[in-house]
Amino acid sequence: MSAQPEVWRVSTIEGVFETDLETLKQWIVEGCVLPTDKVSKGNLSWIEAGRVPKLKGAFSGEVMPVAPPPNVSFGTFVESNPEFSNSPNYSASPTAEPAPVYSQQQASTCHNHPEAASAYVCRMCGAGFCKRCPKFAGGSVPMCPLCGDLCHEYRVVVEKSALAALQSSGFGMEDFFRAIRYPFQHKFALLTGALIYAVLMLAGFRGSIVAWVVMFGCISHVISQVAWGRLNRSFMPDFSAFSLWDDLVVPIFLGIGIMIVTWGPVIVLVFALIFGVVSGGGGGAASLLHGENPSEAVTPEDLSAVTDPNADPNKLAEANQKLQGTQPGAQIAREAERSKAEANDPTHMIRSLLEYSGAGMTIVLLFLLFIGWGLFYYPMALTVAGYTQSFGSVLNPLVGLDTIRRMGINYFKGFAMVVVVHIAAFVVGVIVSIVTAPFALPFIGNLVGGFVNATFTFYFNLVVACILGLSLFKCADRLGIAVD
Repeated sequence: MSAQPEVWRVSTIEGVFETDLETLKQWIVEGCVLPTDKVSKGNLSWIEAGRVPKLKGAFSGEVMPVAPPPNVSFGTFVESNPEFSNSPNYSASPTAEPAPVYSQQQASTCHNHPEAASAYVCRMCGAGFCKRCPKFAGGSVPMCPLCGDLCHEYRVVVEKSALAALQSSGFGMEDFFRAIRYPFQHKFALLTGALIYAVLMLAGFRGSIVAWVVMFGCISHVISQVAWGRLNRSFMPDFSAFSLWDDLVVPIFLGIGIMIVTWGPVIVLVFALIFGVVSGGGGGAASLLHGENPSEAVTPEDLSAVTDPNADPNKLAEANQKLQGTQPGAQIAREAERSKAEANDPTHMIRSLLEYSGAGMTIVLLFLLFIGWGLFYYPMALTVAGYTQSFGSVLNPLVGLDTIRRMGINYFKGFAMVVVVHIAAFVVGVIVSIVTAPFALPFIGNLVGGFVNATFTFYFNLVVACILGLSLFKCADRLGIAVD
């Protein structure tokens, strides 16, 4: 007695279907099922198809499924619905006379009721049907009464046609404005995500790490979804099927890879400058770390002026002022003012490094070169991480450079858009810092400004991710990306 085949359920934007494993693999190869679509074996819980070990070979192209028999796409439904298989309009024979093919205009109205608009359209013959005409296998899956193939929702078919037209159009300013509007498609998710990110950014180092993971998870999710053509999907990841590895560990490593491949040279050079400061002139390092001003130090002449009753009054006043500056209260006040000023000056550390290290022109040129590389390659590093989810691909700049080559002018258009967004983010950040400067607190910083800036940062990063995803979407045929 032969064993019963495994029953798999798959949930796509077109509906929920039941099939066997080999047919499911075939659908994957044909691009009908994407890695983010949910599947379930039997009565087990739903999981993303890309995470199922048995299906990874079909997604990667390593394992080619056995060619399915005729009508396998709906055979499991027919076997479980005898009333459908006995229908006079159904023929399971592959030699049956083919059904006529209907045009898109004909499919807009019901084949059996021309006065009614189509709710479904057959994927094989293209005939349109109203809600009551199709046969519903399993109670929910519409089947064509003419040729017996699966029916799709007419609305979905129209949306796919519009999506195909969008993909074939050029990449330009219309996409830029589409990316600006994109986060507002899901206002509640935008407000929630921005609030979570802003609060975590104020929760110290550990909170910043978690905020960074959440942000990068959203960026990666947006890039992949938009690249597949799912512009209406929410940009928040699906936390209902949380995976410690895929939703936490992978984003962390991808983020580290992006940091290494883009800003790694700058970080190495900064550490080299710090090392040179510490080993070269201890006074410079001490001044950098403690902010001491040698002109304010108390000298033996100052002490003699204080103890000499015949000292010059001007020197005596200067010496007394220096002595008062050495008191703990005065030092704390100076540190408070310094920390408050540094909180509103993000370039303080870089300027201090260059000033106190005595960096030559070569170091300055290297510094500018490495910053230029980071600025140029950072969008592509995000792009590679978003659509490959591979740590090795992110670390290898040749992958990104080859992607730039295949994308051509579209990448440079996207890069220009990203630069404009970052400039806007910088301007907004400066304005927020100026407006909220009175709220800066010593040793704590500007909490109000930090919160508002983090909120805007979340929004601008979503815009950047959408721009990069759209640039991939418009080049999907050149990059081998299977869009919906």
